[in-house]
Amino acid sequence: MTRRAKRTRPATPQDEHAIPLQQQVNVPVLNLEWIKSRLNPATLERLMQVWGLVGRLTFPPSSSGKAREGSRRIPTADAHLLRKAGIIEEASSTITGGWIIPFSVVEEKTNGLRRRWIAWPRDKNRDDPYKANAPLLHISHYLPPAMAEAASCLDLKASFFRVSLPRETRHLFRCRVEDGTLVELTRHPVGYKAGPEILQIIITSAIAGVTTVVHRLWAAPPSVRIDVWIGNIRIAGSKSDATLWEAQVLRNADSCHATIGRTANRAPRSTPSWGCSLVTHTGRYP
Repeated sequence: MTRRAKRTRPATPQDEHAIPLQQQVNVPVLNLEWIKSRLNPATLERLMQVWGLVGRLTFPPSSSGKAREGSRRIPTADAHLLRKAGIIEEASSTITGGWIIPFSVVEEKTNGLRRRWIAWPRDKNRDDPYKANAPLLHISHYLPPAMAEAASCLDLKASFFRVSLPRETRHLFRCRVEDGTLVELTRHPVGYKAGPEILQIIITSAIAGVTTVVHRLWAAPPSVRIDVWIGNIRIAGSKSDATLWEAQVLRNADSCHATIGRTANRAPRSTPSWGCSLVTHTGRYP
């Protein structure tokens, strides 16, 4: 599995100038139509309900005719990279309907410091009438000990910035660059409270072939067990069955433009890829 950050902290102004932003460019967005085509009717209906919140105006403009703008701005160098990566673009002529809080965090890893950009949709989190269907319990709740010969562990990273926002919703996710330029998000924001359910439904579970989520035709076989937690998948079963379904999951990821990286320990945390490893158990756990 990939090495996790030892500690994560908000970036200081000094960090923003000293530590380059880790953001890969020229990465395709996820193919949501492929994902939708795999979902069973009940899951697709739930997805459309939750996804519909993304385009919902969170609050009426204030008496001045403007939504509430925050004070934080994107550093010029970061904005240049984010534009190049297709994550932000200059705002359209549509009246601003909402603001994000742009900031970055520093991850302290064994091989050095890395800085990642976050777009926090404060107003939508506060005002959207969302009731979570994906409670964020500890990962151990979702990935219990595997009582099988082998387990394949997959990790989907940087997935939020891979989901394209419909153009008609982007005026709800705006902020400014240091020079005052008004920009808007083109991708699903990190930190949106409906995000875990959207991510788990439209990406992880569909790609993994979870039987309660996808059509029967594309579901995992009963010979393997699938455990999912947000962007993590574990496939457990016999070595041959786990290996075969792992290959299918990786093909699924490729079909919807989720980049695959099989040498997980070498992949930067900001790289939007799959890291995977096959673990063969020599004994059974109680």
